[in-house]
Amino acid sequence: MKSFSELTILSLGDLVSDLNVAIQSLPVTHQGHQLVDRVHLEPGGAGNFLLAGARLGCRMIALGVVGDDIYGREMLEVLESEGVKTEDVIRQPDGNTTLVFVLADNHGHHVFLGQVGRGPQVSLQDNWKAALRSADAVHSYGYTLNEERLAPTLLAGMEYALACGKPVFFDPGPHVANVPMETRRQALQRCSAVLLTEEEIPLVVPGGQGLADAPRLFSETVHLVVVKRGSEGSLALSADGRQVEHPGFKVPLVDSTAAGDSFAAAFIASWLQGRPLLDALAIANAMGAAKVQKPGSGRQVPTLAEVRAVLNGAVNI
Repeated sequence: MKSFSELTILSLGDLVSDLNVAIQSLPVTHQGHQLVDRVHLEPGGAGNFLLAGARLGCRMIALGVVGDDIYGREMLEVLESEGVKTEDVIRQPDGNTTLVFVLADNHGHHVFLGQVGRGPQVSLQDNWKAALRSADAVHSYGYTLNEERLAPTLLAGMEYALACGKPVFFDPGPHVANVPMETRRQALQRCSAVLLTEEEIPLVVPGGQGLADAPRLFSETVHLVVVKRGSEGSLALSADGRQVEHPGFKVPLVDSTAAGDSFAAAFIASWLQGRPLLDALAIANAMGAAKVQKPGSGRQVPTLAEVRAVLNGAVNI
């Protein structure tokens, strides 16, 4: 079995900066006033995924676009400080970085307010193709399909990676609801695995209602579907008929922000190691469970030691 340090995982798109605002309670009412506990800037979206993978020890590569602004510069500085490769990230002087305001209260509830990054259209450059060829797996988010400057390139990059024989994981996310169904279909045609929540299944399965419709995601390219179920754990379905479920870990909930991103990084890394699906789910659930016990995103994703503490010997990593 390969060690995590022998794995190279690439994240395509969704370089987001999170402005985390810790408030007393949600909802924030009209003309209401609250004193916030803290405000801090962290990488979000793919940044969480990249940092989580790096914390496990994987070689992580970021491909995407940011503006040459304080949000983009701070994000890349944090990623680089944790060993993530960012040299191929495009920095646009006349563009801006995607920014998400995350309001989180003391009860584990949160609200996201997003501003999609804008700037000149980018293309699938030769250095991006080389990076895709160098990866053991590619991960992409549906959120990027909302970003006009990058959406066509995301699809082209997924298609290129798949043609190169790379496993391509697609995480639609809730914001894929804002994307035309035809674009969602194109993304599904360019991946080999789908990571999503039960609530997101109807967003990518026309007429779908929930978990029972997950097998409808299987296609000529998609052979694995992983459903994230929060405190209820997760399950994996494979095209050969296997279905494996892990109940998760019962831990105190502080903030679920970045838990899904952390889960995805741990699952992909464990799957690349060739572990049984049940063990990969256990490690991913432990990563998510370790995250929800901490507030915020970015540098608040779990360390390897924290994941091991949740596993408590159930699986050796």
